[in-house]
Amino acid sequence: MSDWRALWWHEFRQLWRDKALLITFFAGLGLYLVLYPAPYLHEVTTEQPVVVWDQDQSVASRALVRAVGATPGVAIVERVGSLAQARTQVLAGEAAGMIWLPEGFESELRRGLQAQVVVAANANHFLPYGTIAESVAEASTVLSGQVRLVRQVLLGDGFALQKSRLGGVELNVVPASNPGLGYLDYVLPGLFVLILHQLMLICAALVGTGRWGRSGPWRRASGMGLYGLDLALLVPPFALAACWYLGPALKFYGVALLGPLWALWSLLLPFLLATASLGVALASLVTRRDLLSQVLVLSSMPLLFIAGFVWPVEALPLPLVALWGLVPAEPMMQGMIRLNQLGAAPSDLWPQLVTLWGQALAYGVLAVLGLRRRLTIAGEPR
Repeated sequence: MSDWRALWWHEFRQLWRDKALLITFFAGLGLYLVLYPAPYLHEVTTEQPVVVWDQDQSVASRALVRAVGATPGVAIVERVGSLAQARTQVLAGEAAGMIWLPEGFESELRRGLQAQVVVAANANHFLPYGTIAESVAEASTVLSGQVRLVRQVLLGDGFALQKSRLGGVELNVVPASNPGLGYLDYVLPGLFVLILHQLMLICAALVGTGRWGRSGPWRRASGMGLYGLDLALLVPPFALAACWYLGPALKFYGVALLGPLWALWSLLLPFLLATASLGVALASLVTRRDLLSQVLVLSSMPLLFIAGFVWPVEALPLPLVALWGLVPAEPMMQGMIRLNQLGAAPSDLWPQLVTLWGQALAYGVLAVLGLRRRLTIAGEPR
């Protein structure tokens, strides 16, 4: 035991001398915590400046313009007199989009035809573009509903007349989860799990590959002892990081946390063990320190898109889904979202718990075998 403590103390001091490892851990945790959520802090785009060309100049077209201006997503900054003028202002960046109501808009409505409304915006910025299109669609739906109701009343429809006086059935939509319907509440918990997963793998790779190139007491350790040493070096700091990321950091961004703390830790413990074991196993396969880190960094974005909450799993190829199932972040993400965002009971997390403990055991065995192989290569077979 004294030898193991001496080895741990020696390796612990080596960590604090490793600038690449320290920068990866501290800077990575700090930067990712700020950079990833920053573009989505406002979550919903509002008051996008648009210009309007009302070529029809009718009662119906003016009513539609007023309805569009009343939506929270659009702010009408100017009414122009030509399509060329509207196009020039959009291309110059003075407006995010334009709305054109062609001549004959009201007459088409009176004849029961589908009136045309032209919306143009810069589709490279998909959130403003979608907000403008959605605002025009909402206003058009309201106007078309009013026109349809008036037409039915004029035709003598008694039910329509009563509906116009008393009002129709109102839809009260109450979301079962993500009550704010925001992007952060939806994506941030899973994204934070993926950040912790990738950083832990990279740090494990730096610890292992940095060790192979130097001599030291690690060469006299056994594979199992070296595996336990790496777990002791990796799990505690990332447990603290996980407490911060999945607790105060989520609350800081206004993400609702519905699950109890003990249930979250029941997922975190096997997740950290499985991720650390996978990192140690991968580190035992390579000697170049930069190679594994680069591969892990490049794999972050593909892993995010095949995680199942950014892009639907049903639309992904089966081999990718199967590959993602081998990654410890997958069951942890699903468990985190179910527990803290969907309000699932802790007893509903058994599939994720079994998967995480199974991965921890399997990757632990692979890590021990890989470390024994590395010790054999180093000349001290154990």
